[in-house]
Amino acid sequence: MSSEDTFIKLMEHFLAIPGVKKQGNSLKKNRKMFTMFTKEGNFVVKLSEARVKELVASGEGLPYDPGTSTYMKEWVTIPKDTLDKWINLAQEALTFVTS
Repeated sequence: MSSEDTFIKLMEHFLAIPGVKKQGNSLKKNRKMFTMFTKEGNFVVKLSEARVKELVASGEGLPYDPGTSTYMKEWVTIPKDTLDKWINLAQEALTFVTS
């Protein structure tokens, strides 16, 4: 399954949750973005700064740069080769933005 197919499946899953909305290639709950899909085919989630550091240190994630040469401390890029982890990380991100 391609990363695009996986993101479509992920969107369908989360859009069934009350309050979750799609905006472009991102998902939001109560106007707070918690995940997005980049043009490069990567998955990006919003998590605590400590969790982002943990994922980067373990090699499971990469720092997220929105194109400004500055990394965003509460966002992490999850590479295409870890499609199986996307739903769990999206759920973790949803919990983070709604807590």
